[in-house]
Amino acid sequence: MFNSTGIIFMNFFKMKNTQPSSGYLGKGKNKTTINFSLSRKNAWLLWLCQCLNIAVIALELSTWMLAIISLSLVWQALLLHQNRHRVKASNNKSTGKYPNRRHNNDLNTHHNRQRAFNVAPILLGIFALLGCLAIAITAKEVGILTSMLHLLCFSYVLKAFELKARSDFYQLLLLGLFVLASSLIFRQDLAFTLITFILLVINLAVLLQLFSWEKTFATNIKVVAILLGQSTLLAVVLFLVFPRLSPFWQVPMAKSAETGLSDTVKPGDIANLTRSTKLAFRADFGRQKVPAYSQLYWRAMVLEDYDGKQWSRQKASRTTPSNKAVSSDNNSSDKPLTFDASTTYVLPLNYQVIVEPSYQKYLFALTPAVVAGDKSGINAQAGFTFRSTRIISQAKSYQLTSYLTAPLALELSQKSKQVNLRFPAGSNPRLEQFALQLQHNYADVQARAQAVLTFINKEKYSYTLQPPLLENNSLDQFFFDTQSGFCVHYASAFTFLMRASGVPSRMVTGYLGGEYNGEDAQQSNSIGHLSVYQYDAHAWSEIWVADKGWLRIDPTSAVDPQRVNSGWSSELLQQQSALNNNLISLYQLKNSALLNALRLQFDALDYQWTRWVIGFTTKQQYNLFKNLFGKMASWKFALIIGVSLIISMATLMLFLHLLNRTKKKQQVLSKWQLVYQKALAQLAKQGMEKPAGMTVNDFAKQVRAQYPELAIAFTRLSTSYNTLCYQTLSTNDQDKLALTMQQHYQQFLQILKN
Repeated sequence: MFNSTGIIFMNFFKMKNTQPSSGYLGKGKNKTTINFSLSRKNAWLLWLCQCLNIAVIALELSTWMLAIISLSLVWQALLLHQNRHRVKASNNKSTGKYPNRRHNNDLNTHHNRQRAFNVAPILLGIFALLGCLAIAITAKEVGILTSMLHLLCFSYVLKAFELKARSDFYQLLLLGLFVLASSLIFRQDLAFTLITFILLVINLAVLLQLFSWEKTFATNIKVVAILLGQSTLLAVVLFLVFPRLSPFWQVPMAKSAETGLSDTVKPGDIANLTRSTKLAFRADFGRQKVPAYSQLYWRAMVLEDYDGKQWSRQKASRTTPSNKAVSSDNNSSDKPLTFDASTTYVLPLNYQVIVEPSYQKYLFALTPAVVAGDKSGINAQAGFTFRSTRIISQAKSYQLTSYLTAPLALELSQKSKQVNLRFPAGSNPRLEQFALQLQHNYADVQARAQAVLTFINKEKYSYTLQPPLLENNSLDQFFFDTQSGFCVHYASAFTFLMRASGVPSRMVTGYLGGEYNGEDAQQSNSIGHLSVYQYDAHAWSEIWVADKGWLRIDPTSAVDPQRVNSGWSSELLQQQSALNNNLISLYQLKNSALLNALRLQFDALDYQWTRWVIGFTTKQQYNLFKNLFGKMASWKFALIIGVSLIISMATLMLFLHLLNRTKKKQQVLSKWQLVYQKALAQLAKQGMEKPAGMTVNDFAKQVRAQYPELAIAFTRLSTSYNTLCYQTLSTNDQDKLALTMQQHYQQFLQILKN
């Protein structure tokens, strides 16, 4: 989007500057230098532009930095407001008691406006020093990226206090564009990109307002939009043909930027995560039949270590995924499972996953799965999971093939068995006693697991986003006392019971289900995608059974079957709405057919934007040219890209050259020049034309001699015209005098008609 900004700057700087920025008033020894100044209107537009630019990146700033920036913006607004009263007082004084001191009034108005944003340099320097010191002190805590962002935004608001030259104004505008560009580091979805584009137009319109001050701000916005539209072609060509180079450096991660699941989980953690309605990832199954909701268990991490308070992930060793075998649980020494194409349970499911930026490394898959297509940047991990080799700081796309009906790890090593039977003895004595009873009553492992689910289903357990607090995360207290919790509570207690009863078991975290957006998901030719949000976060258990491998057991199905079979119940949605305190909650949107339809439509557009623009990779670029030109050698591919760039740049330069020639041929007239030309045209109709070499004053004398009744009106009009053309005035005074000249012209027309 910012590719065309430079082109617009070129056009702006080639315009004729009709607003005086420097010069002098008076003659000889009494001449007074006039520095750069902004009109009151442009100063307020610049201030509003700063507020909007900071607003789009405010969520990435620390609270204390937002407070400093807000203080600076309020300070600027007070200075602008104070300057308005100063200018009014100055004007009243000059036009009242000393009406003939027009020259002094111009000076006073200018100097008052010049002080609009200026403050004492010492005060500003102390404020800047303290702000930089605070940024340096908190750098280690907030991370490098956030510190750099703090410094950029702090410099942006401070620069407005020292607009002493035109170059300062340009630097302030460029800092604003850098702030906008920085916001795209954190979000690239369609809605945020549209907002950023609108702010880009406003920023450039503020710049154009300095040059085309006689036009309204709305007109300048229209001009900027047209210029951006004209440069869109070049931007599209560059996007398609420019090589998709890997970044030369890794963007430093902000410590507070991580979203989603964690490597360690305590009871209640995922319940807090489900309050978020942010998008986690999307999945596209092409024209295949989408699996049933109860099969959409998106695996992220396997948690095998339990210390009595929380579950954590063991360090996973890297494996190389194969298209002929599912990655095994290497940390537990499970052997890979080889698939036989003739086996009835081997039903491959191909799909694409597009992960949103989470600033973590874990990926999502329907287990068991193998990486299909490009395997670069993805590592298979223990527990049938996948991780990215780099922090996911932008949307990442990858292809998977899953075999949902295949067993997991038919053989279990002794080491894996020990790991998944381990628990802190005495941490939950009541659960341990209950586990011994289960082991005595149910010799069969699956029957033992079913007995726990039946117990949960018959007792008065409840599924809630607001579980009671537990002392030291006690599973005993949850299972026997509060009996109210979320998925992690039930999965933790169930896994503990299985281990204590002698069954190897572990907890898995990920996401369950998703919202299908498209045609009928149960049709094999359906077109659509699955959106999985943070509130779909889930935890479940796995137990190992001989000759069957790891079996998924979800205790949530015993307490809230709807959550597992079709998604959140109305009661859970109401709870989420109450916890979020949003003006428009997910519950309200889904209960309104119109709003929900609009939401799904925009989600579909955002998915296509993410897939074809944000996720446009080198492979997609190569396939595009391959489809257009057929299979080609690498040097031909490079040649096409080079020629395309040369043609694009040549076309742009030719367009700019023709545009400049057209502008040179067309003399741009100011408002007062147009008014004077209209007056001359009216006189020409009466048979009195102004000779080309005659001055304005001489022609006014000639009009007075020939048409005495027009003398006063035309002389006033001519005097105003001379003042506007040949004297250096402030923008505010120019506007006022141009309006007065227009009134003189109307009087001239009225007399001429009579």
